Amino acid sequence: MSKGRILIAAYAFPPGEGGVGMAAYEMAHSLGSRGWDIHVLTRQQDLPEDPSRTRCCPITALPDSLTDDTNRLKEYLDAFLKDIQPDFIVYHSWSGWCRKELLACAREKRLPFFLRSHGMPTNLRSYFRVDYPPFFGMKKWLCSFFQIRRGILNVHRESPLNRLVFLDSYGTPFKGFDYYYCSKLNLSRYVCIPNTFPALKQAVPFFREKYGLSHAPVFTCPASACNTKRQLLFIRHVKQTKLDNIVFLFLVPQRNSYAEQMEQAIGDDPRFRILYNLPRPEVEAAIMESAAVFLYSYQEQQPLCILEAMSCGIPWFAPDVGAVSTLKGGIILKKTSSATLEKTVGALTDEKFRERRGQEGLRQWQEQYDPSVVYQQWEDLLSSIASSRTPKQKD
Repeated sequence: MSKGRILIAAYAFPPGEGGVGMAAYEMAHSLGSRGWDIHVLTRQQDLPEDPSRTRCCPITALPDSLTDDTNRLKEYLDAFLKDIQPDFIVYHSWSGWCRKELLACAREKRLPFFLRSHGMPTNLRSYFRVDYPPFFGMKKWLCSFFQIRRGILNVHRESPLNRLVFLDSYGTPFKGFDYYYCSKLNLSRYVCIPNTFPALKQAVPFFREKYGLSHAPVFTCPASACNTKRQLLFIRHVKQTKLDNIVFLFLVPQRNSYAEQMEQAIGDDPRFRILYNLPRPEVEAAIMESAAVFLYSYQEQQPLCILEAMSCGIPWFAPDVGAVSTLKGGIILKKTSSATLEKTVGALTDEKFRERRGQEGLRQWQEQYDPSVVYQQWEDLLSSIASSRTPKQKD
């Protein structure tokens, strides 16, 4: 017997790229396995299915043409909700592709609406572009604070059943501003439930041999190729160091123009490898056979690839962005420079040091980020909202 029906709305969903889509997929898969009836609403994607990833629930693709017309979109969502009749709505991220309209429909139908925040970019670097007109990025950056504030208050005021769900109880004006704002205002209807990912399992033996990776330490970056992830800067910094007998492996889901620039920057340097569009079991094998996992992003909140590394005792390193500093088992880069990078990678070539850090991360993952821990928190939250609804609200 089903525990209830949950509509999960996410602007991206596998086979699409991105951490938000992966988090939404993991939620759909895990809550479905715990007895919940799950339905996913996502954007239309013209991408081939990933045969290594099982289809975990019914998926409805919202045509992009509807998002340009608020009235038509609201009419569509109203009919859609009448058809599937969910008990709860979980909306991933602050993306505006249908958030306001779905929130309004939820209010009219007295449905609990959970906005699952994945953080908001409020560091100036997120809004700086070389091709922007003078001060345009500064204006967008300043406006972002007011947009986040308005979004928080809209969710909070629409219905007493609504909840804001943050990844971590950590925030500053420039990292995790949405949580920071809620905590400073002492708003009552928000909770913190972290991301999660099942412990990785070695399902593909001899991964290194298959792809001709040497016996040198492999440092792996499983991330989309884009400006936010800054792989080009990482490549440039490595080339300024004397690091040798190391392989830096980039696992890129889709080859794009940024990935082509990475290829040009790498040239014939044997220290770098790029593997595109690997099936999920091979991505897991690559992480498990790594000396360490790394990111070089200027914007993250609670990266899934770091949680994946922690789940199997693999150390990591990343810049001090989002809530990364609350995670154990790795090294926080206080500065992204060639000197800092050389020192960090040098430390992680020591096997005993790697093992100590990896075990620290594994213990934290078992205590806080294991799916059984995280989804028990979600079920407790759903149960508390269900029990607080009045008969009129349930009608």
